[in-house]
Amino acid sequence: MTLIEVCCNTSPTNAEWVNKGVDKVLPTKVNGEDRLTYRTGPKESKRGIIGIYDIFGFHPTAYQFFDRLALANEGFKVSVPHMFKVVSPVEQLLGNRPALMEWVSKHGDYKNSHLDALIRAAVEDLRADGCTSFSIIGQCWGTWIAVQAASEEDSLFLAAGGPHPSMTTIETVKDVRCPLILLASKDEDDMLPVVESVKHKNFAVESFHKRFENMHHGWCGCRGDWKDPEQFKAGLEAIKLFADYFTKVAEVSEHQ
Repeated sequence: MTLIEVCCNTSPTNAEWVNKGVDKVLPTKVNGEDRLTYRTGPKESKRGIIGIYDIFGFHPTAYQFFDRLALANEGFKVSVPHMFKVVSPVEQLLGNRPALMEWVSKHGDYKNSHLDALIRAAVEDLRADGCTSFSIIGQCWGTWIAVQAASEEDSLFLAAGGPHPSMTTIETVKDVRCPLILLASKDEDDMLPVVESVKHKNFAVESFHKRFENMHHGWCGCRGDWKDPEQFKAGLEAIKLFADYFTKVAEVSEHQ
């Protein structure tokens, strides 16, 4: 699998945001090591979300996205693990697709980089803090990781998806065990067939898709410039769509 072309040659924006959450060490070691996660959201919420950033790692717009998502509706506890153990050098690799893919494959492989165990540790941390339901959302490459986590036989996730998804195809979602919410930009392939491909699974909540034709790849993450009114408006719309969807799947689960 490879990232879409625009993902490999577009720089992040210079954005600003004052983080609302804090980093914490996960109680469960991953492959024998302590790992960090960024935690944000109201302490009283019982609805958990695992967030996964894009290949640039943490960035002000990504923090803003997850902080705002955590406060949407009645609030969610959001946990965004530090997926990469080293600082992402992706910005220096832009334009060199083979080198970029080599780095991502080495440091961002779901199994070999122990991201599966990291996500499980983040879920257990949320559960220990009182969460009783869980969804997972990833940006760009992160959507692909989220789908893999939601395809595990023991997955607890009620929904999975993300904005401007990369490497998300009919093939990669074929084993997913929960409904999907995919919000594409003008730069991704048509995601509607991907969403339609899982509808035969008859999940309690139907999968959802929307295409933001006026937005570019990464507008909710590192390539987002939310000082731009149009991007900010689209970012808030995306957050509301995700929050409403994650609320819906949690409510349906609570009443089953």
